[in-house]
Amino acid sequence: MFNAPRRMGGGSLSSSAFLTSPGLSSSGYNDPLASTVPAPGAGGFGDVDPWSAVPSPARSGTPRASVDEIRDGISGGSAGREGLNGLINDPPAIYVSLFDQIDTSSAGHVSLASVQRLLTTSRLPALTVEKIINLTSRDKSALARQEFFCALALVALAQSSSEDDEISIERLSASIPNLPLPDLKPSTSHNTLSAPPTGYDLGGSPSSSSASHGLTPSASTGFNAWDTTPRSGNQHASSGYSANGSAFRSDGVLDESQLGYWKDLEQVEVALIPEKEGWFLQKYRVESDKRSSGPVSRRYSDFVWLLDCLIKRYPFRLLPSLPPKRIGPDASFLEARRKALKRFINFVVNHPVIKDDGALNVFLTEGAFESWRKRTKVSTDEESHSKKLNTAQEMAIPSDLDEKLGILRDNLPSILTSYQKLVLLSEKSLNRLINHSADSSRLSLSVQAIGESLNKSCFRCTNSTDEHGTITNGNGSSCSLCKGVSKGLEDVGETWIRIAEETERRVTIITSHIESLKSTRDLYLSFRDLFIRHDKLSKDNVDGLRKKVESRNKKIAQLKNAGKSGWEIEVDKLVAANDQDNSSITSLLSRRVFTKACMWHELSVVHHSRQAAQTTLGWKDFTNDQIEGIKRLEGVWEGLKDRLEGMPVE
Repeated sequence: MFNAPRRMGGGSLSSSAFLTSPGLSSSGYNDPLASTVPAPGAGGFGDVDPWSAVPSPARSGTPRASVDEIRDGISGGSAGREGLNGLINDPPAIYVSLFDQIDTSSAGHVSLASVQRLLTTSRLPALTVEKIINLTSRDKSALARQEFFCALALVALAQSSSEDDEISIERLSASIPNLPLPDLKPSTSHNTLSAPPTGYDLGGSPSSSSASHGLTPSASTGFNAWDTTPRSGNQHASSGYSANGSAFRSDGVLDESQLGYWKDLEQVEVALIPEKEGWFLQKYRVESDKRSSGPVSRRYSDFVWLLDCLIKRYPFRLLPSLPPKRIGPDASFLEARRKALKRFINFVVNHPVIKDDGALNVFLTEGAFESWRKRTKVSTDEESHSKKLNTAQEMAIPSDLDEKLGILRDNLPSILTSYQKLVLLSEKSLNRLINHSADSSRLSLSVQAIGESLNKSCFRCTNSTDEHGTITNGNGSSCSLCKGVSKGLEDVGETWIRIAEETERRVTIITSHIESLKSTRDLYLSFRDLFIRHDKLSKDNVDGLRKKVESRNKKIAQLKNAGKSGWEIEVDKLVAANDQDNSSITSLLSRRVFTKACMWHELSVVHHSRQAAQTTLGWKDFTNDQIEGIKRLEGVWEGLKDRLEGMPVE
């Protein structure tokens, strides 16, 4: 069930294939790229969020044989090395023309941003472009001429290969000299990245080299001025969203229950209580803005208890995982876990079905939670035992549900990988901002120290002692030049302090944005775990029970035909057993339908609306914050500019 034949390559995606996909584990507590994360105790999760411990984008998923390694003969074979050397030392004219036009400063290298802008016009998938850049950049921020030529050749190789062929420099060296030129078709889309100051004329008139190689620039300059035709699979005419942003189910039916759901979300705060109980037990203060009982104290084990109850009650609903625990955690680990627990509980309390669960309400409101757990037996029966579907609900389940779920199942691994990289890069950016703030403070101190030293080092301002021991100034008057410069440096130092403060504000914004990214990533992780639970828990023994019933029916017929003494008693026993099994079959079949209804609800209502809202609102908020931050920084520098107008020069 839910393993319909896939469309790519004519294969099928079985549950076992999904479970053994790279980086996917069957445990809800593991990293989404589990194969890349060291186990706790062996490097562990370090001081970052345990779910962000993934390899850098430049090292993930692709062979790292570099251009130099191929040329030096480490791999590729003699024929391939000769071909690659020919490509590098005597490249096609179009390669040279492209490089020269991007390298406007004749620095001998081009930035990754320029290369990405160019490779995007190849119409290759973003993952393929990323792989090509990673293969040729070798963790650097720019490509040298030789690496740029290899990147173009890899584009040509990818365009001439099937989707299943691995792109690598080894394959490139083996494919030369029978490699076609890359086909680049720039776009006119208004969403395209802004173009460089001048457009690429590609080394000739449209009737010569550029036209012959599939490069079709328009009269306007820049990438965003070139004509293009949308690729298949990237059109949005039926994407499920109207012009005013209304949320639709994936079958195109407007889902009124989810319209504007994000405007009134319940917010639960989770704070680490600094006091410890016992040796290493940390407690958290948990408080909801919609449940009036006030803050409650909870341990990590209480969160584990809650998730265990919810998984048993709602096995076919989206439920996030908990972060791992660790003996002797440091402050960074505790903070990362606190944030993960906050994301967990906020996900749960805003689920349209689970939010009303009794155990969840007790978790958020009961002050004496440990005593309550000891005296209360909590039912963990599946929701299918107490909830029944009506005819309309059953009819609403689409006949191609397996196919719809299969689409998401196919794409989950790549989506999770991309989100992991996005989170990692955002955390790197955050670390750079933190360092920038510290450096700005140091700059302020250094500038102010120089200002204070000016009067002490100037021959006109230096105090001296005459023969009578009287302190005198060099020329009997203060040095206005040094005073003015010193005052200007003081203003510069104060500005750097403000820059440090504004950077700290940006650190807060980036931190919030990273949590937004992780919340969206958790949504996809939850569906990954849902697929795993479904594959494990949706199985039943209906077929076995039916075989037993058929076998008993045959035996009943035999007993009746034989007519031996006491056959009625034996038949009554068999009929009673059949009645019991038939009742079980009816219940299991109802559970099958209920399971389908749950999966359809989670896909079409919960996942579909939340992935859109969380992504859109998260990036909108981030963009607005960035704009405000830039305005504040501009104001700081404009203020310094005005103050420095009176700073003397001579």
